[in-house]
Amino acid sequence: MRRGTRTALGHALAGPAIALLLAGCGGPEGTAAIGGSAAAALEGDAALIASAQTISDAMGGCVKPDDAQLESKVVGLENGAIVMLGCSVGAYSTTHRLFAVRSGEKPELLSFPDYDTGGWFASDQISMAEIDAGTGVLSTFRKSAGHGGCGSEGEYEWDGVRFALRELRWNDCAAAAAPPFPVIWPTQQGASTDANTATPAP
Repeated sequence: MRRGTRTALGHALAGPAIALLLAGCGGPEGTAAIGGSAAAALEGDAALIASAQTISDAMGGCVKPDDAQLESKVVGLENGAIVMLGCSVGAYSTTHRLFAVRSGEKPELLSFPDYDTGGWFASDQISMAEIDAGTGVLSTFRKSAGHGGCGSEGEYEWDGVRFALRELRWNDCAAAAAPPFPVIWPTQQGASTDANTATPAP
């Protein structure tokens, strides 16, 4: 994985907005989803996941063993939907690629700010991801060693377009300690946020 482009991913969808998303992305017709058909919603989820998988496969960078139990799913949010595409199984954790879904468009791969000993970097894979559909908050935990005493913990908030970084905690493996790790964003001295990418930079 190279710096700057580093890689690091259901419940049924319901409601008119999600129905439109499904119809626009090759899913079932909106009326079927609005009608509350669980089968139609699951079919729509599968279509969105397949579309995201096609994009991910063309990019490469996901190494998932054939027998890996790594789930892909679609999470419906108040103002959008997210495909969490199971991506890689590593020595310490699993990763997903996240795609935003908008009506009539292909799923859009999302990128996330993260931090390590080399500084800030952008990642299109995130580790041990969990999305709270009610609040739109994404939490992550990237372990840099098997003991879990170093790496990063992030919280990102969905704004309808992207997941903006709300808090990042990080700990160097040389100072291994149990989570929670020290906060480096937004309290890190001299840090700022690029409004176009929501990527902090020192």
